Amino acid sequence: MSAPKREHVMPPRPLMPWTMALCAGLCVSCVLVLNVAADAMLGEQASAVGALVVISVATSLCMVLARSCERFALWKRWLYAAAFGLLAGSIVSAWWAVGALSASKALDGRAASGLEFVVQGDPSINDDVYSYTCEARADGKNLATVRLSCDRELRIGAHVRVIGRISHFENDAYGRSRVLRGELRKVKVIRLVSVDEGSPGPLLRLRNWLLASIAPATDPARSLIAGVVCGRSAELRAQPAGDWFSVTGTAHLIAVSGSHLAIVGFVIEGVLQKTRCSRGLQRAILAITLVGYAAFTGASPSAVRACCMVFATLVVNGAGRRRHGASALFVTMSIFVLLRPTVLFEMGFQLSCASVFAILCFCPYATYALGVLGVPPGIASMLSVTLCSQLATLPITIPAFGAFSLIAPLANAVIGPVVSLLLAVSIVLVPFSLVAPLQAWALVVPMIAARCALFFEQLFAAVPGASVSVPPDSMWIYLVPCLLAVLLVWWPRPRARPMAVGLACLVLLAAIPYIYWDRFAPPSVTVLDVGQADAILVRQGGAVALVDCGLDERVVSALVRNNVHHIDAVFVTHWDEDHWGGLPDVLDQFSVGTIVVAIDALDGAPAEVLNRPGVMYRQVACGDTVDIGAFRTRVMWPFDTVDGEGNEDSLVLLLSYAQEGKSLRVLLTGDAELDQEREFVREVGDIDVLKLGHHGSKVSVDTDLLGTLKPELSIASAGEGNRYGHPSDACIDAVKEAGGEFACTIEHGDITVSPTAKGFAMRCQRP
Repeated sequence: MSAPKREHVMPPRPLMPWTMALCAGLCVSCVLVLNVAADAMLGEQASAVGALVVISVATSLCMVLARSCERFALWKRWLYAAAFGLLAGSIVSAWWAVGALSASKALDGRAASGLEFVVQGDPSINDDVYSYTCEARADGKNLATVRLSCDRELRIGAHVRVIGRISHFENDAYGRSRVLRGELRKVKVIRLVSVDEGSPGPLLRLRNWLLASIAPATDPARSLIAGVVCGRSAELRAQPAGDWFSVTGTAHLIAVSGSHLAIVGFVIEGVLQKTRCSRGLQRAILAITLVGYAAFTGASPSAVRACCMVFATLVVNGAGRRRHGASALFVTMSIFVLLRPTVLFEMGFQLSCASVFAILCFCPYATYALGVLGVPPGIASMLSVTLCSQLATLPITIPAFGAFSLIAPLANAVIGPVVSLLLAVSIVLVPFSLVAPLQAWALVVPMIAARCALFFEQLFAAVPGASVSVPPDSMWIYLVPCLLAVLLVWWPRPRARPMAVGLACLVLLAAIPYIYWDRFAPPSVTVLDVGQADAILVRQGGAVALVDCGLDERVVSALVRNNVHHIDAVFVTHWDEDHWGGLPDVLDQFSVGTIVVAIDALDGAPAEVLNRPGVMYRQVACGDTVDIGAFRTRVMWPFDTVDGEGNEDSLVLLLSYAQEGKSLRVLLTGDAELDQEREFVREVGDIDVLKLGHHGSKVSVDTDLLGTLKPELSIASAGEGNRYGHPSDACIDAVKEAGGEFACTIEHGDITVSPTAKGFAMRCQRP
């Protein structure tokens, strides 16, 4: 007899707990007060009166409405909870703000050499510069939290003395984000005087031993193992492989969160079930183990949030009560905010809470809807988790990254199980690498799983249109949470035919960006954010050109997020590696028509870029022109033949656009410096935009040169915390003295300028 067909049951609308109102009140008041405090610390003249009035009025209104809702006990509870949240949030955030302002004043006038810095967490790595969150101490007392940058790795808990420079954060998006996270100053290290590793605790000592055994900096697969096992993803994110996870929408797989704890818990529970321990003792051991693992991986907000929810579930189950995920989530969030209000501005916390809330609310509904369409239950479950999480986090990810991954559902369905397998085998086998006789084979299986995951990541990231660029300031992204709220209230029964029509329309809509960018791209010049290197994208219609190729594979990620599918011409200004290093990867990933270099510079070309099948090679001299769609590109330098080896050999290109009443003139200078620029600057004349030479070094421009060119905007391409100090203060001051605006990829990411009827418009990847 055949098995009965499984019946699909329409999931009920999820119940929203009153703790949601409490959490919302806390978050609103904290955001208002902390932004006022950030304004004060960044030098803005801001008054706290407006925020206090809003909080007071909102709290009073909630209390009045609650008093008048005697017949509606549910609404009464919600209103009282919201009022209490607003009041409590304003108190804890004001307490933090007063302490931060006092700490900020305590740092005024202090020299870096008079302080001791204690490293608080793993670094972020950019162009071999390590940036850490540190506690600044004087006479054994904590003064403030700062952002310290140096050229070497430091361990968590290390006590460091340095010679360096303490400065305020700039009043821009990056500076505000760091201050809102509690970092009051930035410290640039000139020289490390002493480093005391201290005496780390047993968990931290074990973590350091495992990281030393894994050696994450030596191989992308090892860096992935370090990320999923130890929660250290700095090395992976610093490599081009880290960008694959962003393009494919799978970055959450390397962040320690609920899924990681679930796998670790599954392994531990499997071991405990083989013992004769009581159920209560098993739960206690499991809870302690998960807490220890969260601490072991660095105690990130997402990991601690997941750990608290698991712990709450274990307590509720042990007490015989019905568990409710949304209640656990909002209670956990409220505790976090009360203990440390700045956690609200940490992206990991935001992403974790938003995705978990969406999964709790909509995942059963999405699974049921996909089942109605005939999708197998296992696949429907995986797809629904990804879709719910991705849609709920759009208002967070798009302003931060300016891109939306179209391939994320498929990539998560394929790569998610591989990473889960990697974590499961790694937590069992990697500890054996600490035993000398077993070290040779302990990482064999984890390395195979890691290489498999990276293979699929690279495969999906290379798919044309895998990720589409979205303006960070697009208002439509906030329509998505509004639609999810409507769905939560409406909760309609899914029907196969309307959903099939809707999905077909979505597929067609997804194809529109590909066709648009491939054939109808508007005229634009984009200085790509590729670290301490140069890469400039020029496009109009179906014509695409790239001026320089960065240092490594990051240029491929930058092109993908800007929806580039083919390249007609690549101009290599000269043979410094930070201008051509990414060219082999570009040639491997894209169809390239022509490589253009200065006259006679082809003789000095690296072997990796020569004799490529289907690629033409062209040498241009001063005065030659190349058309890129409606852009006319004119070579302004060099005057004579060159070998392309030095900065003075750089191709200098003048881009001119004039069509349909719109015009734009952009000068791209490569690494050319003042001595070369003075030779041709008068012939160039007035321009709109200047791409500063040599990453904005002090010898790239001066006031006389800027007085001739009269650029309204000058752009520097540089890497955060680079060892050269680019862009230099002298360059920035010269631009501002000349009356122009200055922008840099460090703060703004990709910077795009487009011609308009009234001049030009600028759009940045990061606001």
